[in-house]
Amino acid sequence: MNKTAAVIGTGIMGTGIGKTLLRDGWKVNCFNRTRGNADSLVSAGAQYCATPSEAASGVDFVVLMPWDINALKSMLEGENGLFTSAAKGQIFIDMSTQLPETALWEADGFSANGAEFLDAPVHGTKGEANGGGLWIMTGGKKEIYEKTVPLLEVLGETHHYMGGHGKGYASKLCGNHLVSTIVAALGESMVLAEKAGIDRTEILKLWMESDFRSPVVDGVGNSIISRDFDVSFHLRTMVKDTELIRNFSESIQVPVLLANTVHEVNKVGLNKGWGEENASAVVKVFEDMAGLGK
Repeated sequence: MNKTAAVIGTGIMGTGIGKTLLRDGWKVNCFNRTRGNADSLVSAGAQYCATPSEAASGVDFVVLMPWDINALKSMLEGENGLFTSAAKGQIFIDMSTQLPETALWEADGFSANGAEFLDAPVHGTKGEANGGGLWIMTGGKKEIYEKTVPLLEVLGETHHYMGGHGKGYASKLCGNHLVSTIVAALGESMVLAEKAGIDRTEILKLWMESDFRSPVVDGVGNSIISRDFDVSFHLRTMVKDTELIRNFSESIQVPVLLANTVHEVNKVGLNKGWGEENASAVVKVFEDMAGLGK
């Protein structure tokens, strides 16, 4: 196997993925609609290309990391899109968060030229993307997943085969339901503690000694205490993802009462102007409602 890959979409996650591949000795091409967002990856050694099709030309694996469905369509469709230029034997791997039905559309588009497709979204944020510590869940043909393992092992702490096309995306939405609810519940709990006159630092220490301790509670809790909302995962992206959870649940008729509430809370934060901050900034919504606006 030649260690050649393209990264299409060089935001926070795509840039981290590209840098991780470069450190492992891969040749990496890249493309992003906003050229400046690729500068960090290019400085690390990637080759910038003028179009998605140029970036994908001649490489074994193409990693897609669009922000949303519109960005994805801009990568795939049109004269310079990847559907047109995909070559037989190439494997396209979408590591973003999408609806399961999107995977079927992607797989059909790539198969027209004999290329293969996997939906392989990830859990993790900036730190895990830059450190090869992502948790990856994959949907598609199992034999294609197995061919992709050498790449997944570079990018992920773990990787799991979840089933056919769309099962990776579905698994990601289930996981994001869980994490978005934890983030919101933690913010609300910390505001409740502060309003009760309890020191936030001390109660977080207590929680991290308890049987519900977790890296999410630790990381988000300390972000709230320090008022450090530097972005690992934008609040606006959390809004996008909780909307996808809502739409997915509707499509299979599963009530998601908590997810719907969290989605509305996240939207309040977005409308307050905190969308460009980290997702932990949702705590400000609860602070405002409790009369603790800071």
